[in-house]
Order: sequence, then structure tokens, then C-alpha cells
Amino acid sequence: MNSYALYVLIAIMAAAGTLAVVPTYASSFDEEACPDCGSNDIYEKAEYAKQNNVPVSVWTDSKIYDHESEITVSGYVANLRGDAPVTVTVISPQGNIATVQQVEVSEDNTFETMFSTAGALFKENGMYTIRVQYGPQEINDKAMIELVGETASGEASCGDGELAVKGGSETYCVPFESSGAIVTYATVNSATKSLTLKIETEGDGSISLAIPRDVLESTSGNGDDTDFIVLVDDEEADFEETDSDDSTRMLDITFEDGASQIEIIGTYAVPEFGTMAAIILAVAIVSIIAVSARTRLSISPRY
Repeated sequence: MNSYALYVLIAIMAAAGTLAVVPTYASSFDEEACPDCGSNDIYEKAEYAKQNNVPVSVWTDSKIYDHESEITVSGYVANLRGDAPVTVTVISPQGNIATVQQVEVSEDNTFETMFSTAGALFKENGMYTIRVQYGPQEINDKAMIELVGETASGEASCGDGELAVKGGSETYCVPFESSGAIVTYATVNSATKSLTLKIETEGDGSISLAIPRDVLESTSGNGDDTDFIVLVDDEEADFEETDSDDSTRMLDITFEDGASQIEIIGTYAVPEFGTMAAIILAVAIVSIIAVSARTRLSISPRY
């Protein structure tokens, strides 16, 4: 195999592979176990982290912000490492780095910084990951925040009575009504053929969704409608399909107080690759073919 062609092929495959990279981190600060820490009192939360021997902890002054907010990020480290700073990285819903800061740790083992959501790198609505690292890679923690409302460019994400559902690089506006809960995030996944809602309940309630058939569908082999599978916190839940037409299917889903996730599973979900990702993938494929033709690239070794 021509070595140049091999290097080009590896580079192209690596670039295409980055489209699917989603960073995952382990969170160590348990807010549910510390109900009195909800006020963002840095010393109160630091005392909790100290008592529980948490290497590094991070939290924010709220969970939901708009695009003209100042976000306060605070935290605590268990053991000082000289003058080493804490690295605070904010990652967008698409996995891009929105900002990075090096934050000094105080003598009382706490740290605090602020950043604005008014910049161009915070123009997306959705869930952002705030990751902190102190020294080695394994000493890290994360906090999740959500940006909602009008984007930095002044364009509204979805209208009133519509839910912004993320699917790859696209956002789909799904008509919905909610009683007893706030939907904090919604995403559609082609791999699992499902639409997932993250919710914060205020009591028993229900959510009604007019799901577009081109976003999520459930049909048999001959094209007839079949029932969706609906899970609330991974358990089968009560729901009713109240209406349907050629473009949408209306579901009414009930849940109990304390539920955190609703998953609707069908037989088809819109592909995760957006327009730009599809173009990049197409260019990669064409490049591979071109390189193969020019260098007579073969998968079989030649002697």
C-alpha cells in the first residue's frame, strides 16, 4: 500500500470520526444529597464537599440561563496543589469548546469565576457542560446548564407552545403542552429511534406532543401505524394517542411527581447527521475514492 495514500486515508477517517465524539465526564458533587446547598453558598457547598472527601467540585448559581446572562461558576478542591489553577472548560451542545479559563484557587480551597452568555460561542440553545479539572485528568467534575430563549443573533429558537428538539446539528420545533413539569431538554436519536425529554416535575402531570412523522415514526413493515413505546425513567408508562394525520401523531403521556426522563421509542427517527456533517462525510468518501484511484490503493498487500 502506498504510504502517502495510507496517511491521507487515516487523516480523513480521523476527521470524519470526530463528528461522533461526545465527551463524557464523571460528576462527583451530589446536589440531591445536599438539599441545603441550593442557594449557591460557596462555603456551605465547600463544607459539604470537604466532609465527603470530594477531590474537586463545581456548581453554578442557576441551572437555566438566557443569552444575556452572567454565569457564576464556583467550586472546591480537597487538596491544594501549590499554585496550580483549576481549568474550567465550557462545552456547547454540539461538543464544541465555548470558553476555557484558568482559575486561581484561594487559600480556603475554593474557586470562583464568571462568564457571559452574550458571546457568539453561546448562540445555541440547549445543554452546556461546565467541566473543571485540577491537575491530573481523573480529578475532574462537571455541572450542566441550559441556555434558552432568543439566540445571540436575535432569532427565536421555537415559538410559544413549541418544544425545541435537538437532532444532530438540527433543531426541530414540536408543538407540545405540559402540566406539572418543565421540559429542560429534548433530543431525538436515530440510533435508538427515540425522542427523549428531560423534565423537572412540580407534581403529577402530563405532556402532550404533536410529533412530526418525519422526526419520529412507528410503523409496521407494510407502512401501517403501530404503537410507540413510552418509558418514564426506564419503566413503561401510561399514554394515549389522541389524534393523528398525515404529518403528525399526538401523544398524551402521564407521569408521577419525581420523574426525570420520558423516552418515546418508534421504528424511525430523523438522521443525526445535519447538512454540514453530511457534506463533510460526502467529501471524505469522495476523497477516499480519489486517492484510491490515483494510487491504485488496495486492501490486499502487494509483494
